[in-house]
Amino acid sequence: MSENDTLHARAPAPKHTHVVHTDTEFRIELPFGPEPSSLFYVGINHAQNWSTSTHYHDHYELCYLDGGDCPYKIDETLYDVHAGELLVTKPGELHFGLAGEQSPFKLYYVGFALTGMPELQAEFYRVGLHRVAKDSGGQVKSLFDRIIGEVQEPHYLGRAMAEGLFRQLLVQTLRLLRDSVLTGEAQPKPLQPAITDVINRLHRDIRYDHDLDELARSIPISRSHLAREFKSAVGVPIGKYIRNLCMDKAKSELRGTAKPVTQIADELGFSSIHTFSIFFKRFADRSPSDYRHAGRDG
Repeated sequence: MSENDTLHARAPAPKHTHVVHTDTEFRIELPFGPEPSSLFYVGINHAQNWSTSTHYHDHYELCYLDGGDCPYKIDETLYDVHAGELLVTKPGELHFGLAGEQSPFKLYYVGFALTGMPELQAEFYRVGLHRVAKDSGGQVKSLFDRIIGEVQEPHYLGRAMAEGLFRQLLVQTLRLLRDSVLTGEAQPKPLQPAITDVINRLHRDIRYDHDLDELARSIPISRSHLAREFKSAVGVPIGKYIRNLCMDKAKSELRGTAKPVTQIADELGFSSIHTFSIFFKRFADRSPSDYRHAGRDG
């Protein structure tokens, strides 16, 4: 990572069991037993405006897209992930993703380490730029469903079953990635430097009131050219991209801080709390205060 990368958030592995269960997401953060596990968290998200801010972590992450499409940036490379495909990120890589134009959207994800699995660790270490593979037989989705079923409700020997299924998931992922390289599928798409610069600026200063004319002049290209190139490279209009970043940041602040809603609105560049509340409710189907309370109750 470069010096500028330190501006981005490091997402640590969880240390305590925590469950998030809302209308659009189920996520369980482990360990779900007294002994340490290589399986850190697992979940499903089907929010149509799903997005993440740029971040990195010290563990691996596997995502499987069951519905919709998803532009996903890892370092300086953009991947177009479609329904029925998986994607892997490695420790230390800056990455983010967001729901694309196709709906309905549904994403499975799992964070993990490879401690105590030297053979699998070596194989994942060898994974190069080819990070996307198609799950034609549905094995990855099936394994995700079974793992979530074991951790969502208590079962006899549920931990042992989840760990066994998790290892199957890792092996199946490596087989599919290997097949995608051999067949030449899922070629990565390096981003143009200008688009990379725009993306980095938007992530460094997440605001609703970005001046797109000023942003375009700083590159420098015309606003219409910026709009075309951004949509072509990332897969979604720049306005929707900014909106998704704001929603992700707002949700994170509401869940993880005690900041007043007025302060969050101001930091995101909204002219008033009323404007922010209308924006938030439109895309989250609840007010900022209701979202905050629901997160605490969960």
